[in-house]
Amino acid sequence: MKKSIFIALLHMPLAVFSQSAILDKIKQKAEARAERRVDGAIDKSMDKAEEEIDGQLKQPAKKQRSEKEKNPQNVVQDAGKPNTGLKSYSKFDFIPGERIVYTEDFAGDAIGELPLKWATNNRGETVTIDKLPGNWMRLFPASRFTSPAAGKLPENFTLEADLVLQFGDDGGYVYPDLELKLLDLAPGEQSPRSYVVNQDATHEVALVISAAGAGKPLSVSLKSYANGTEYFSNQAKELKISSDNDGKPLHISVWVQKERIRYWINGEKVFDIPQAVPPKSSFNRVGLSLESSLYTEDQLGMFISNIKVAEGTPDLRSKLITEGKLVTNGILFDVNSDRIRPESAGVLKGIAAVLQENAAVRVRITGHTDSDGDAAQNIDLSKRRAKAVQAALQTEYGIAAARMETDGLGESKPVAGNNTKEGKASNRRVEFIKL
Repeated sequence: MKKSIFIALLHMPLAVFSQSAILDKIKQKAEARAERRVDGAIDKSMDKAEEEIDGQLKQPAKKQRSEKEKNPQNVVQDAGKPNTGLKSYSKFDFIPGERIVYTEDFAGDAIGELPLKWATNNRGETVTIDKLPGNWMRLFPASRFTSPAAGKLPENFTLEADLVLQFGDDGGYVYPDLELKLLDLAPGEQSPRSYVVNQDATHEVALVISAAGAGKPLSVSLKSYANGTEYFSNQAKELKISSDNDGKPLHISVWVQKERIRYWINGEKVFDIPQAVPPKSSFNRVGLSLESSLYTEDQLGMFISNIKVAEGTPDLRSKLITEGKLVTNGILFDVNSDRIRPESAGVLKGIAAVLQENAAVRVRITGHTDSDGDAAQNIDLSKRRAKAVQAALQTEYGIAAARMETDGLGESKPVAGNNTKEGKASNRRVEFIKL
């Protein structure tokens, strides 16, 4: 997704620009920048203005598909060449929680409708995005949202989510802040509706994401509230990550341990604050807030998907060395592929460290899938994924291949029901057995 004129309406025709119109648009942007609150470098993409018209959203109606159907091309990764994206997450030390309690990818929601069981004071829609897999929830300006209840979360849990930010013409206005929140709401059906109108959370913690426009660096800050009173806040921190993120979603990772909270964006640790969470917080929902804006809907797009909340954090060494078995949902793959996603680096690095510390230990790596798609193909996919993990541990972390056997059991050994999103996410796992 390149720096582009953002097109949100399905039936709006794609504009065709002449060379002079493009040059005029560049001139207008240059003048507007002088008045903006940006102190960064001049836009690196000015010389690529002709590419500004190639990005657009698509919202076609579609039926729900199995993992096989979502990506008909069976992309096979060479077992000797694991995804080099792991290198970009080389310092990533986030390890997702052990038990998935809530996950949302909006796969079961109707295109153009607010996702089921989400509450808002304004408007949200389930959409698809060109060149990105799956469904997303689009957030509209001047809106607040709460997720369905995730249950009473313990003191130690993790949250992950993918965000997409899209910007159109630079009109000289300030872009609205986006807040990703952890909410402690009172029990009952009225509570989320009351929050989106009155913001009456018992406790909340918000990551505030600020953007200066397409291709510009993002800034983030953190704030928390206890019973409506500000408990913690800090100054905004500018990141090396641009808002368009080279056409890829921004991956947000959060780890809460009592009053301590840590945030990573695309593998970069942005905050690690010991006392930012109000004491006795009992979070139970994910929240979102997007400020009002002078930009029109076709100039601005904010989207979220792949939300996952998990309890606890496994002691990798204890699980593998003492108990003899380590099960993780933290090694992720592209859809219908054995290509390892870069946000898996924290788990892989942790497992590699355990194997490096215990040089005599050998393991069997076994891949598992959910029940979507053909059973025989799922067996093959799980075997290839196990081999990809072996290759990553060998190539990226120096673990001898002779210390690792691989196998794949597909959907044949579920640990949870495949009738819920949380159950399917739990079944998509990789197991390490001490030999």
